[in-house]
Amino acid sequence: MTTPPDPLPKNLRSLTAKTTVKVALGLVVIKSITFLATHSSGILGSAADSLFDVCASLLVLWAILEAERPADADHPWGHGKAESLASLFQGILILTTGLTLVAHTVSRFFDANDGGVSRAPIGIAVMLISSVATLWLVRNLKNAAEKTNSPALAADSKHYTSDLLINLSVIIGLSTGHFLDTRWPDLVVGLGIALIILNCARETFLSAIEMLMDRGLKAKESRSILEAVQNFAPRVSGFHDLRSRRSGSDIFIELHLDLARDLSFVEAHDLSEDVGEAISRKLTNATITVHADPL
Repeated sequence: MTTPPDPLPKNLRSLTAKTTVKVALGLVVIKSITFLATHSSGILGSAADSLFDVCASLLVLWAILEAERPADADHPWGHGKAESLASLFQGILILTTGLTLVAHTVSRFFDANDGGVSRAPIGIAVMLISSVATLWLVRNLKNAAEKTNSPALAADSKHYTSDLLINLSVIIGLSTGHFLDTRWPDLVVGLGIALIILNCARETFLSAIEMLMDRGLKAKESRSILEAVQNFAPRVSGFHDLRSRRSGSDIFIELHLDLARDLSFVEAHDLSEDVGEAISRKLTNATITVHADPL
């Protein structure tokens, strides 16, 4: 069994998650105050989404702290599945937020006493500031996710990318509503945001379920294993019974090598170790178990 050392700080994931929670909480406060001043459905949708962001990021933080715990007697494969469980709960939160926003926006369509948007320039300015903060979050999360191979941080990065698009949509809705003196663009943007949130819920559910169901490696990662094994030809004729699973940022791989029958036990063992190390150089955070099978 070959486990490559992790050269990165072990708390990089948790530090990134803590920073994300603080920034998201600040955005909720700013957007909520702005909604009270502007009565914008678009800003309300963005504020509701930011509130979800706080809850989701808190779940991500808990999951990462749990996943960083070492394996023990009761959890020999580690605690990485906590990240998948957090993603599943995130999906529930996103779904609730989206449905709530749909109900609010539709009710405004039929509310004859609705006054539309006021103080639109204030809302536009706040959403521009929010977009800058969200862009920083996206870059920070994406950088940390790439370095740590964390699915939770990667999902957060994608979600905040959609938030950035939502912010830009709100700005468009406020601008057209202000200059055209009508509430309809803002209401349409609010409904559009709700649909984006619901689609995000669907994607989050599917991703979490796939990991909880131990879906194997993607085609690109499987090709990396094939390439690593092929470099040992002709000493290694091939491999079979490849099995893999993900647990948070960790990957577990098991495969059987086809080796010449005349190899000694020590030679087969050393060759298996070399193959495992070659695969680990291509796939970070991978724990690899290689079996030697004589032809």
